[in-house]
Amino acid sequence: MAHYQIENVSFQYPSCSDKTLQHISATIEEGEFVLLCGSSGSGKTTLLRQLKREIRPEGIRNGEIYYRGLPLDQVDERSSIEEIGMVFQDPDNQIVMNTVWQELTFAMENLGYSTSHMQRRVGELVQFFGMEDWLYLPIHELSGGQKQLVNLASVMALRPKVLLLDEPTAQLDPIAAKEFIQLLSRINEEFSITIVISEHRIEEIVPLSSKLVMLRHGQVVYCGSPNSVMKQIWSARDSSFIPYLPSISQLYLEVDHSEENRDIPVSVKEGRKWIQAHRDRLNTHEEAVSAPPANEGQQLESLLTCKELYFTYDKKAPLVLKRLSLSIHKGEFFALFGGNGSGKSTLLQQIAGALTPQRGDILYAGKSLLRGSALDRSLKIGYVAQNPMLYFTRDTVREQLTDRLKRLGEHSSRARLNELVERFEIEDIMDKHPFDISGGQQQKVALILVLLAAPELLLLDEPTKGLDPISKHTLAELLEMIRAAGTTILMVSHDIEFAASYATRCGLLFDGAMVAVEDTRSFLRNNYFYTTTIHRTVGDILPAAITVKDVWKQWGK
Repeated sequence: MAHYQIENVSFQYPSCSDKTLQHISATIEEGEFVLLCGSSGSGKTTLLRQLKREIRPEGIRNGEIYYRGLPLDQVDERSSIEEIGMVFQDPDNQIVMNTVWQELTFAMENLGYSTSHMQRRVGELVQFFGMEDWLYLPIHELSGGQKQLVNLASVMALRPKVLLLDEPTAQLDPIAAKEFIQLLSRINEEFSITIVISEHRIEEIVPLSSKLVMLRHGQVVYCGSPNSVMKQIWSARDSSFIPYLPSISQLYLEVDHSEENRDIPVSVKEGRKWIQAHRDRLNTHEEAVSAPPANEGQQLESLLTCKELYFTYDKKAPLVLKRLSLSIHKGEFFALFGGNGSGKSTLLQQIAGALTPQRGDILYAGKSLLRGSALDRSLKIGYVAQNPMLYFTRDTVREQLTDRLKRLGEHSSRARLNELVERFEIEDIMDKHPFDISGGQQQKVALILVLLAAPELLLLDEPTKGLDPISKHTLAELLEMIRAAGTTILMVSHDIEFAASYATRCGLLFDGAMVAVEDTRSFLRNNYFYTTTIHRTVGDILPAAITVKDVWKQWGK
C-alpha cells in the first residue's frame, strides 16, 4: 500500500500572489527513501509540511493528500501524531525539555503512556542510538550532532511509520552528518520506515535513495529512481539540476554517458570500481592536476593574528579555546573546519567582538582589537552569524534592507544594494516577511545585510547552510568578486566540497587549538575524513585530484 498519494496539490500562503506549490502529484510507497531536491524557495519545506497536518502552514490548499488510503485530514489524530514523525533543520528549535531523558519521554507522557511503557521504550532507544553515557545530561551540554540524535530518538520513541526530515544535517560537521545519515539508512532498512528528506548533502543521500523528486518553482520536474532521474537530467543538459548530482555521477556521465544500460555510480565504492576499470585512459602525471599553493611567490601580509587565545563559557567548564594561534593573510579565503562544539563559532565571535577571550590577544593590521573601539571594528569587520534570524527586525525583506542602508549612511549606497539583490536573485521575496521565506533565502538576506558595508574582513559562519548548489555557485562568484576588490574572507564551514573549489587555505580546529593549517589542496590531500568524495574515489590513482574538474582534465574534458 502507498504511504502517501499526492494528487494535484497546490498551495498558496496568505497575502502571497504566487503559489508555492503547483499541481504536485506523486506516490510514496511504504519503505521508500525519498529525496527532495530543489533550489531555495522551490517548495521543499512547504511540501514536507503538507504531509503532517499538525505543522501544516496556513494558506489555500487545493488537491488531496491520502495517507494509507485515507484523506490525511480524516486520519485519527493520535495515529497522525504517532505514525508521522518530523525532524527539523535546527535541533534547538525542536527541543523543549532540559535533559535528554526528559526530551525522550516528553511526547510519550503527553500521549498518556504508562511509566513502565516509557522505560521500556527508552531502554531500547538509548542502546540503538548509543546514548547511554549522556542520557541524563542537560541538553545545553550536548554537541549539535548529539542534539539532532535526541530529536530523532524522541520521534522514534513513538515508533512512527513515516519520518519527514527537513535538512537535518545542515548544522552538523561532516563526520556527524555521515553518522546521522547512516542511522537513517539503518532505520529505513531494519524497520521499513518510509523516509522523505529534503537535503543539500546529496553526495551521501543519493546512494541511499529509492526515489528522487526534483522541484522547480513549486512544480515536480523530475520524479523516479536516482538512476533514471540523473540520466534524464544529463540527457536534457538541464543546467539547473546538473549541480545537484553527486560528483562521482557527474564524472561518470561526462566520460561514459553513452553507456545507457549501465547504472550510474553514486558512491565512493562504486566510483572506485568504475575508475579502476578506466585508469588506462587517465593521464596520471602529477603535474596534470597539481596547482601551486595560493599566493605562491608573493609576500604574505597578515591582516588578522590570533595570539594564544584562551576561552571558556564558565569557570568550571572545560576550555573551548586554549593556546589558539592563527594568522589570516590579507586577501585570502580561509576555510576553518572542526567538529561540532570544537570552538569555531566561538573564535569568530571573539574576532567580531561578541565575546572576549580570557587570555591572549587579537591583532588587526598589527593593532589590538581588544583595545580598540567597537565602532571602528564594526566598520572593518563584517560578521554573518550561523542563525540568520538574528538579523531580522522588520516586517519585510525590503524594509530590513532599507533600514540597514539608512544606518550605514555614507558607508554604502542604493546602487550596491540593487546589485546584491540582483546577484542573489531575491527580487521576488522583497515584500515577504523574513520569517516566511526559506532557510536558504534567509541566509542570502543576512549576507546582503553584512555585505552592504563592504567590510575589509568578512567572517562567515556556515554561509552555505541551506543553500542549493546553484546558490552556492552564486555565493562563490560574489565572494570572489569582493575578494578581488580587497576583502579578506574567514569562513567557518562543514562544506568540504565548497571549500575545495573556492578556498585558498584551510585549517582544522581540534581540542581548542589549530592542528593543521595548509593550502587547500595540501590540506585535503593529507586528510582521510575531511576531504572530498572525489579524492576518496580517485586519490590512489590521482593523488592531487580533489574536484571533478581535476579528473576531467585527465580525459581532456
